[in-house]
Amino acid sequence: MPRTVPEIVEVVRHALETIDASALSDVFAEDAVYELPFRSERIEGRDAILAALTAGGVRGRALGLEKTEVTVTLSATGFVLELVAVGRTFRFPSSVGIVTVADGQITSYRDYPNTAGVSSAARAVFDAFLAASVENRWDDLADLYAEDVVIEMPFTPAGVERFTKGREELRRRFRAAAAVRRIVKADNVVVHETADPAVLVAEFDLHQELGGETFAVSYVMVMTVDGGRITYSRDYADTAASAERIRRFRESSPAGQ
Repeated sequence: MPRTVPEIVEVVRHALETIDASALSDVFAEDAVYELPFRSERIEGRDAILAALTAGGVRGRALGLEKTEVTVTLSATGFVLELVAVGRTFRFPSSVGIVTVADGQITSYRDYPNTAGVSSAARAVFDAFLAASVENRWDDLADLYAEDVVIEMPFTPAGVERFTKGREELRRRFRAAAAVRRIVKADNVVVHETADPAVLVAEFDLHQELGGETFAVSYVMVMTVDGGRITYSRDYADTAASAERIRRFRESSPAGQ
């Protein structure tokens, strides 16, 4: 006996909530059509649709998607799906889909994704990075990085290590800096989206205090997010000026005398 629309809804709801497209293998008709009108894309056939939905799930998980909240409204020809993407650092409306059902199977799925929201995952990680920095929450800041993160600082002076590798090494450096330096505020923040939703470029200034001296440092950060954490970052700043500032601080402190 063909599935009823409510039965199909429950299968689809479970698949979307758990980000498991394989659960949809027998609810699409063999000649079903999946369309993305915002992108002028049309995918025909059950196997091709399942491959596309599976790939979308993989991309979502790479950006830190943990689950999808699903709201369903029944219609005269099937049902409407309203989806909200949820991750560790973000929650945003992700798409609305118009689903047509005939003879117990989905024959058409017109999907309207929130194209602006796709980059929200990486932006949410950056916003959490900036908030933790300004509030001097160094352990929270370290936790935003992947365990095997690589930080590259291309402008480091000669003789200074250009790469920092690993979350715990980064945590150790954050804690060491926190003993002598305090972040006061951030401003002039400009975030640039890129063609890759996992990559974000940010410009910002951090106002800081070190040894009674107040100063601002301008940064450019090219950040890659995978699984809701920063996996690679190229950080640009005037490292020569920073090194000179630290040298003066050490010379003026009791330990440096």
